Amino acid sequence: MSLLSLLFDPRGAVDRRAFWSGLIQLTVVSLAVYVGLIYLTQAWAFAALPAIGEAFLIGGVVGHLYDATVPDVAFVAALGVLATRLYPATCLLLKRSRDAGQGVRPLMVFSLTSLAVHLLMGLWAYDLFGDGMAVIVPLIADGVITALTGTVFVIWLGGIPSRRQRDV
Repeated sequence: MSLLSLLFDPRGAVDRRAFWSGLIQLTVVSLAVYVGLIYLTQAWAFAALPAIGEAFLIGGVVGHLYDATVPDVAFVAALGVLATRLYPATCLLLKRSRDAGQGVRPLMVFSLTSLAVHLLMGLWAYDLFGDGMAVIVPLIADGVITALTGTVFVIWLGGIPSRRQRDV
């Protein structure tokens, strides 16, 4: 399977080896994009990093909502970087879930859980926004919770044998 179809085509299934290979490649690309963005704009470069990027952008969204300001070009570009990183990760996770015989349910549960954590931490950060540095607590909690749940989910999904291996 080619790299483009592995990361950008949601159809099909992949075994554990292809899954871990694709995940490593996505991580390397994310780190390279992060390093490249550091030279352009340090403000939103964290958007390229898994788990930290989502939590960091929640802080940006809360800041723009609290101040009632229109998002600047760099912030919108950071959202684009995040979407560009999430799509191939979702395709890869979906393919692995299919191969493991799990279907789409585990990915939906993980995605909705992550979204709920981001929403709750964002509301907490919005509530604390006028209190100076206290706003950092929900953003750090968001990053930690997302990183831990994501790590557990990826290790669980990557460790399940292929349906073909279990049927033999």
